[in-house]
Amino acid sequence: MTAIEDRYAGRPFLRLLECLALDAIDELDPAQRAALEEMAPKLGASLDFEGTWQQIVAGQMQWGDGIGDAIREVWERNSAIAREEGIELTPDEFAMLFADANTEDYAGGQPSNDEAPP
Repeated sequence: MTAIEDRYAGRPFLRLLECLALDAIDELDPAQRAALEEMAPKLGASLDFEGTWQQIVAGQMQWGDGIGDAIREVWERNSAIAREEGIELTPDEFAMLFADANTEDYAGGQPSNDEAPP
């Protein structure tokens, strides 16, 4: 099993969180976006939630409509910090860090409903 396969083993929602982050910063691959839009009805049915795939993922996390803006602000802030430190933070790295920080198996735990994402 590869490191990527290991990452998602038993945690399929993790990739959806990464896609939400990538979408919010305009870095989601168009083919991936199209696939997510196509699967939204099935995803919504499985999670008992209607809406776009973004709304379904945000709803599952109990995040409000402004989550895209919040993610974008975190991306901009963390990218600036990384640049100051001489580090390149890629969109994919950011998405993975964002997803890790917002899942309950993360060492920091699940944020409460009124906490902003990191």
